[in-house]
Amino acid sequence: MVGSLIKAGQPVALVRVDNLLYQVHVGNYLGQNYGRITKVTETGITLREIVQDAAGEWIERTATLQLQEALK
Repeated sequence: MVGSLIKAGQPVALVRVDNLLYQVHVGNYLGQNYGRITKVTETGITLREIVQDAAGEWIERTATLQLQEALK
């Protein structure tokens, strides 16, 4: 995540992948583990992912992407 903004009254996160910039919002899918965005703030994105645990059972877990600081 490299930034955030408000668009049409809704929070939108800016995510950079391979030098491409994407606008994502709550409800979009993100990542390799079927992560669905549940919250966008100025400092991060909260996802709900579906992953297999050590026993092979499918479980939901929460993950976050934090705002990356600019490189100097």
